[in-house]
Amino acid sequence: MHSRTVRERSPSYAAGASPFTPSILAPAPAPIPVRVPEIEIRDANANRLVTTIEILSPVNKREPGLSLYRRKRRRLQRAGVHLIEIDLIRRGQHPYSYPTSPPSLYLVTLLRSQATQVEAWPIGLDKPLPTIPVPLLPPDPDAVLDLQAALTAVYDEAGDDLSIDCSQPPPPPPL
Repeated sequence: MHSRTVRERSPSYAAGASPFTPSILAPAPAPIPVRVPEIEIRDANANRLVTTIEILSPVNKREPGLSLYRRKRRRLQRAGVHLIEIDLIRRGQHPYSYPTSPPSLYLVTLLRSQATQVEAWPIGLDKPLPTIPVPLLPPDPDAVLDLQAALTAVYDEAGDDLSIDCSQPPPPPPL
């Protein structure tokens, strides 16, 4: 039987250095602030919040932001505020789930204060965005929000036509 001797070899490091000494130290990137857009409609006399329009972002649709957003929604509901959610983001989870609604990538919902049901507009890519009611305080009737006209105006103002070719089909949703 031949016997072999195994020797551990120590790596060679510069004097005083350890195997965990990095080659480079660089400043850490600063956190990127995430702006989550919302529109507030207030009673001008009492400065009371009447309706909030939330334009959902990826932050609202995945944890931990999804749970935080759902808590915010409950606070608004308890405060008697109407809530409109515009979800035009493919990724993530819709804050509401509707077992009876057809599957859709995009969704607009309206939860009126004190309501027991949510009004929902599933959105397909083959049709224009809906026109929806915006609740105000009684005795005023609901205002009207044409989402397609609003999106078109934002698109035109931002110059997105220079970077987005809408004549091409959209990429498939991520898995």
